[in-house]
Formats: sequence, C-alpha cells, structure tokens
Amino acid sequence: MIVGFIGFGEAASSIALGLRGEGIDRMVCYDAMQDDERMSEIMKERVAACQGEKAESAAAVCRKSDVVISAVPSNYAVSAAEDAAAGIKEGQLFLDVSTATPIEKKKISEMVKAMGGRLIDGAMMGALLKSKHQVPMLLSGDGAKAFRDKMEPYHMCLEVVEGEAGTATSIKFIRSITAKGLSCLLIESLQAAQRFGVEQTIVDSFVDTFGSEFIGIINGYVSGAIIHAERREHELKNVVDFLQSEMLPYTMAEATRTKLQWLADHHVKDNFESGVARDWKKVLEGWKL
Repeated sequence: MIVGFIGFGEAASSIALGLRGEGIDRMVCYDAMQDDERMSEIMKERVAACQGEKAESAAAVCRKSDVVISAVPSNYAVSAAEDAAAGIKEGQLFLDVSTATPIEKKKISEMVKAMGGRLIDGAMMGALLKSKHQVPMLLSGDGAKAFRDKMEPYHMCLEVVEGEAGTATSIKFIRSITAKGLSCLLIESLQAAQRFGVEQTIVDSFVDTFGSEFIGIINGYVSGAIIHAERREHELKNVVDFLQSEMLPYTMAEATRTKLQWLADHHVKDNFESGVARDWKKVLEGWKL
C-alpha cells in the first residue's frame, strides 16, 4: 500500500514515521512550502526520515497513492483539496485531519466525491507528537469505515462516529472549548500567581483539588498553548465561527482565542532558545508571564 501526504508538517511527518515503523514502506509527500528556502531543508529531512518520496503537487500525491492524508493548516484545507482534485482516483480514500470548519469539511467532501473519491473527516483527539500514528482519531463521512478497516492493521487508533463529513470535527471543536480553554486559564492564573510570588501555593491548591495527576495536565497544557499558540488560535477562530453558525454561546471560546492570539502576537515561545520545557516551573523561569 502507498500512503500519500498533502501537507508535511509536524502532524503528517509524525504519522508517517509511525506508519513506517508499522511496515508501510512506500510514502509520497507534498508540502506547499517544500521549495521555500526557509523550509526546504526541513522538508527534505522529514521525507528522508520516513524514507518517502517527494511529489511535485497535491494532485501527484493522489495519482501515486492508494490512501491520501491531508494535514494542512485549516485555512488552506479547501484550496489543498481543490489542488488535489485532478489526481483523485475512483474509490480513493481521502482523509482530512485539518481543523477546518464542519461546513468546509462538507465542501471538501463534495469535491472529493465529484472526482470519485471518498472523504473521511478526521479529528485528532490526543497528543500527536507523542502518539504519532496511534493518536486517537474520530472519523466520519462516507469513507470512514473503509479507512478504519484499511488502516487498523497498522495499529492506528480509529473510532468511527455516525454522521457525514464535519461530524468528527464538530466533536473536536466542542471538546476544544474546554481543552484549549483550560490551558489559557492555567496560564492566566500563573501570570497572576507569579506577580505575587505564590506560584507553588496555587499549583499545590490545584493538585489538592483535582488530584496528583493534574500536575501533568498543568505541565502539558501550559507548554502546549505556548508552543502551538498560532495554530490553536486559528482553530479557536473556527470553533467560534462554528458556534455562531449554530446560534450557540461562544463567550469562553472567544476568550480562549483572544488569549492564544496574545501568546502568538507576543512571540512567547521565542523566549526559549532550546524549546519550551514541558514543565510549568521551567516555563516560569524562562519567561516572566
């Protein structure tokens, strides 16, 4: 089997590495930034790591692959599908794991279906860089069951949810109100705690209330929000749009988006030359919140 990737950033390359370890030895990769001087070397390294082949376009990926995984930034998901459409083959499984809105996922599904393919709306629900191809993923759309059956032998963690394309993403978006919101609540609490020198007292109080395992959540959520602030801000913008389109309250989602935008605008992650530590104490030591 040949697996193709449209978009080959951290998400796609992590999945590719995992699948390579499971025995899939043919992969075709394309990224719109692959010839940009700022990204070309990184792209070469990622493709080499999974022993893949670089393709010249999104359509070429589809022509050369049995299964296609599109993992582009949410604001490029529709245009990436448009670029891929000319290469989609009859019956081809096309998985979109972006955080494009449910409405956009439906639009992508229509484009893929018009070319004879089957769209799978994929929503990644866990820590991708740690889990790689085994990150828990919800699937919906007319190709969901077929994709699950085809990829489960490679130990992907796939759950089919009933519904059309956009259903899996809707579940992820609803979850993100809490998951991404909690990370921003923790950061804002630590900002105030640091000002008054009571960081440890506040964290100890959280652990007393929520249990000893909550310290891992603090470490992961604080660092994750800083590392991925820009991407998550785009996701929360889509969450807000989704909630508004359904005439649902979006106050907390908008507040989370604003905080993530603040983290991105202030380039907080650039304060850490060796990368953002997944430890709240080291984060506070490296940057005065």
